[in-house]
Amino acid sequence: MAGSKKMIPETVEAEVVSEAAVAQEEKMEFRLINPTEDGFLRVIKWNKEELETAVKHKIAEYKNVVYTEDNMKQAKADRAELNKLTKAIEERRKMVKKIINEPYDVFEAELKEILALIQEPVSIIDKQVKAFEDQQKEEKKKSIQKSYDEVIGDLAKVLPFEKVFDNRYLNQTYKLATAKAEVKAKIEKVRTDLETIDSLESKYKLNAKDVYIKTLDLSKALAENKRLSELEEKLEAEKRRKAEEKAEKKRLAEEKAKAEEEQRKAWENKGKAEQESDTKSAENVSNEMEKESEVQESATEPVSEMGKVIQSVEQQAYATAVDPFTPKQEEVKRYRTKFCAVGTKEQLQKLIEFMNENNIEYGRIK
Repeated sequence: MAGSKKMIPETVEAEVVSEAAVAQEEKMEFRLINPTEDGFLRVIKWNKEELETAVKHKIAEYKNVVYTEDNMKQAKADRAELNKLTKAIEERRKMVKKIINEPYDVFEAELKEILALIQEPVSIIDKQVKAFEDQQKEEKKKSIQKSYDEVIGDLAKVLPFEKVFDNRYLNQTYKLATAKAEVKAKIEKVRTDLETIDSLESKYKLNAKDVYIKTLDLSKALAENKRLSELEEKLEAEKRRKAEEKAEKKRLAEEKAKAEEEQRKAWENKGKAEQESDTKSAENVSNEMEKESEVQESATEPVSEMGKVIQSVEQQAYATAVDPFTPKQEEVKRYRTKFCAVGTKEQLQKLIEFMNENNIEYGRIK
């Protein structure tokens, strides 16, 4: 304690003294009284050679022995005998160990009591030493922070003291001047790195700066700026691609609609022309049929009374020659015409059904 410190020697001397020297003046030293250092048990003597010879002689009997089903009982008996010998030897070993350890166990317990007395003031001193060292560390940290405050300027929010401070600075082996120099160097590096980020011609510089403030790693901040810029380029390219694709689809749809409209008009014009042509053809056929009928009538019509009589006889003869039970079928003359129909899908379907129901043949216009 302060004012009256007792010095404990760093080395503990042990000397061998006789019992007559116990009355000497007390000293803080460890002394062996009984047994003396030379009086400790050095060797445990026992009948090793005798027992070893007996054991070797005994186990020699079992080296080449072969047990069968017939003498398995003897095998178990031999095993029991050897295990009994092993157990007897182990019990003697444990007994010797216990006898030897008994005085040591007492000695160890007594010595620990003395050590406990020493540890009590050591603990008190240790607390004071630790308090003194903590105070030194706190003063050292304040000195480092003062150096930080002198140069941090407008970077205080971006770079708080905790980010540049390293607990290693408080070690006694770490010089204060070295710690201050490292803190200033860190601040200057951050200031330079932020200026580099601000000089970027990119709208993502704030994102890059945010990454830098979190990591204090310029390469990561620049990588984030590059990543966002490339992502924007990809999105813009995809946007342009979709717009071009949409415009192309619209153009193709318009061209298709235009082509369909032109084809529809062509079909209408062609249909009208063919309809007019078919109408004229039908009129011509009708006129020809009328002319042919007139010619036939004029050719078959009797020109005299005798002729009329002959015609009447022939008709009667023809009537009697035909089977009266056979229905008379009149020959229907058929005509061909071309036309184009324009309408809805349902209307065209009904037109096809009508032609099918009336046995009207139809097909593609060639």
